[in-house]
Amino acid sequence: MTDKAQIFLIAPPVTDAAAALDLLGPVCATGDVAAILLSFASTDEREQIRQLKIIAPELQKSGAAVLVAATSSVAARGGADGVHVSVRNSTRDLQEPAAVVNEFVDALKPERIVGVGGLRNRHEAMTIGEGDVDYLLFGEPYPDGELPDFDATLERVSWWAEIFAVPCVGFVPDLDSVADIAATGAEFVGLGDAVWTNADGPVAAIAKARAIIDKTPLASEANAQENDAR
Repeated sequence: MTDKAQIFLIAPPVTDAAAALDLLGPVCATGDVAAILLSFASTDEREQIRQLKIIAPELQKSGAAVLVAATSSVAARGGADGVHVSVRNSTRDLQEPAAVVNEFVDALKPERIVGVGGLRNRHEAMTIGEGDVDYLLFGEPYPDGELPDFDATLERVSWWAEIFAVPCVGFVPDLDSVADIAATGAEFVGLGDAVWTNADGPVAAIAKARAIIDKTPLASEANAQENDAR
């Protein structure tokens, strides 16, 4: 649990490095993006590495940690700060997700971040959380772009943030839901289409999200104040 959440941003899939920088650069330049997760339209690792080498240094200048939904080799050779492993999207060892995650941990830690999402239940979250991972992400979009039920995501984030030491990210479907995750004490609020489809633009969306987080009291603090007032 933390005092105020930071912003964890999921970028649209990268198709062209220059175009990606045009979109992502101004958003990260705000200084309000703690981490940004990249994925790639190309399945060719050499192309992914080439694009990452162009994108990562520019975003890192703004203080954002650059994570990739890619192999450990792409992350290391492309200069990313770490990888994001989706248990749900993995095509290997679905019955033993911890084994898949541990391969990334062994390959990249401690030099790089290893985060995990696509967690299907509490047991899976606890099992993965017992390993040497840096964060868990709850509520991320499915491969088809659909989102899990937000009430279920909020419940899972609230449970995790209250009990466990491993940082967590709670993904929100829209800016109106930012306060709900911020109040849980989660270390990160996850944003995606809520930023990229915002009518006022991505930079304005980040500013609004940051303002909401900053003014939202933790639920534990609000409850304590309510009890004191009785």
